Amino acid sequence: MDDSVKKNISNSTMRIDMDAGIEEVAPLRAEAAVVPCPDLLDDPERDESSTFAALLKSIYDGVVIATPNGRIAQYNTRAMELLACEADYLDGCDIMKLISGADTALWEALRQNLEDRRYTLIEARVIRFDGSSFPAEIAVNWMTHGVSGRLCFFIRDISVRKQAQEALEDAVARLEEHDRARMQFVSNVSHELRTPLTSMIYAVSNMLRGVLGPITDPVRKYLTMLDGDSKRLLATVNDILDLRNIENESLTLARATIPFGRLVSRSVESLRVRTQQKGVSFEVDPGAPGLFADCDPQRMERVILNLVGNAVKFTPEGGAITVRVKADSANEGYVRMEVRDTGIGIPPEALERVTERYFTVGKQPSGSGLGLAIVKEIVALHGGSIGIQSPLPEGGDGTLVTVSVPRVDPPVILVVNQDDSVLTKIGEQLTAAGYRVIRVGAGEDVARVAQERHFQGAVVDLGMEGMSGTELTLTMKSDKRLRRIPLIALGGPALNSARRQILKSFSIPLLPVRWTEAQLLDRLEEAFLGPVATMR
Repeated sequence: MDDSVKKNISNSTMRIDMDAGIEEVAPLRAEAAVVPCPDLLDDPERDESSTFAALLKSIYDGVVIATPNGRIAQYNTRAMELLACEADYLDGCDIMKLISGADTALWEALRQNLEDRRYTLIEARVIRFDGSSFPAEIAVNWMTHGVSGRLCFFIRDISVRKQAQEALEDAVARLEEHDRARMQFVSNVSHELRTPLTSMIYAVSNMLRGVLGPITDPVRKYLTMLDGDSKRLLATVNDILDLRNIENESLTLARATIPFGRLVSRSVESLRVRTQQKGVSFEVDPGAPGLFADCDPQRMERVILNLVGNAVKFTPEGGAITVRVKADSANEGYVRMEVRDTGIGIPPEALERVTERYFTVGKQPSGSGLGLAIVKEIVALHGGSIGIQSPLPEGGDGTLVTVSVPRVDPPVILVVNQDDSVLTKIGEQLTAAGYRVIRVGAGEDVARVAQERHFQGAVVDLGMEGMSGTELTLTMKSDKRLRRIPLIALGGPALNSARRQILKSFSIPLLPVRWTEAQLLDRLEEAFLGPVATMR
């Protein structure tokens, strides 16, 4: 059987059930023997005055009625037109010879469907008597007629439909090729832009920090403008690259378990200067400790910067922006960020479309129309959701944007140190940040604790006696159950080169012996950016 015929049979034979009123389907025989046909001219069913003949003649499709073994017994005028034959030419012909690619397998499929009391719909080419052919849909059914019944074939010419389908498929293929070429061009240009932009931002940042010496206020003003514009352009370039990865389904997340409130606070700090310049009140509430999320910090930072950046952009002088992190009371197991502003708001007719790609609101400042679309995609990849309300729920101008992402339990951190005061200080700082802590001090069996306790991160003092911190580090990294646990080391400037090489080999962040709480939390989050494993 022709492959296209096979495909269409398998896709269509189960589509429509035959009427339950059919009492019996006679078995079909596939023999090639010719059975005597009745004298069709004398058959009362050929009488034009009969209802059956009138119905047969009025049907738009070509109708061919065959005996149970496939020999044509009756047909209408439309069938003769489709098959390009004269009257009586079809009498006694094998119906299967009219269907291109038909063979015993097709016949068996027809027989099985009829026994199961189902219609069969075949899409194939039908062969005319002059040797030409045309694409057709052939619906096959069983008709109770006399003792043995009849096979009914309804033939519909679908040449016009096929031409339109092929033209549409060709147009779609051309559009897809054009779209691929466009996206490749945009991607290439974006990559070419990103490298010099990154260098410009690095250079301007160094000048603003005084690396090249003191700078005057007018120079600082221009450098600040250049820094801001370069960063905004780089964000647009990154949006374009991310959009291409999303369309290719190749955008991946480098997840880490981090305190969500701290991520938000750190991300928005760079926008504080802009709010001060505009004269806009800016408040950030990181929420209670213990609100952790399993997310990609860099991607989520872009979400935060985009949403808060929009609030800054559309809030006039004298307005207010509030950013809050809290447990999502409406969705258990989620942590929620709210960005609330008293800006110009979003018109009602645009509210449902602001997260669409390339959509921009008419009178608002120009943009690529990609920011909120990328935000929506990134949040969805995290298994979260985004909501936008304008005006504010409590009334008044402005916009409230909410982002909810899945919340996870605070990680358990193993802290190993023989100095009780250091052990207490690290434990208190981690607990205040929402982490859960296991403390191991002098005299305890560090190896046993590491093997038996459940933890997701560790802070190890490299200067311990007994089992040294270096030995513990090597033991953990050589154990397949422990090697993926994020680890930071506590050590001073006198650390020898061998220990430094070990830390470098395993990408273990080093915490100075005179650390600050911010340094401790930063190093721990840095460690969590790698693969995270949970002890079970």
